[in-house]
Amino acid sequence: MIELKGYKINSINFENKVPNGTELKLQNQVKYNVNYIDAENRCVGILDFRIADSDMNPFEIRIEMVAEFTYSPDEQKPDIHTGSFDQMFPFLRQTVNTLTATAGMPGLLIPMMKLDKSSVAVNNHANPDESENSPLN
Repeated sequence: MIELKGYKINSINFENKVPNGTELKLQNQVKYNVNYIDAENRCVGILDFRIADSDMNPFEIRIEMVAEFTYSPDEQKPDIHTGSFDQMFPFLRQTVNTLTATAGMPGLLIPMMKLDKSSVAVNNHANPDESENSPLN
């Protein structure tokens, strides 16, 4: 079982210099990496998200989020990778919606995204410094 222990937003960059009523053609870019602390059955997910206008209008949102998870020893890393993303993504979605609504535009609700487990690449290089600190501190 993969369990979200907590998350935080490291950074938000928001630009909205388009005139009111401008129709945007938005495109998303998502990058998600997981760092494993195998000895503790713990991992850290780092989600980089960008949404911008494909016609190069001055509209962009960039968010970097980090979350900490625990998992069962019998979990496979591709399952942890996709399962942790699935738990983290709704918080990103809500952040984008709240940010845009607070900025005086219609609340933007980005579509749900699922990662394809078969496309997950697992790198077994561990960072020993990560076992000492939580990224959420």
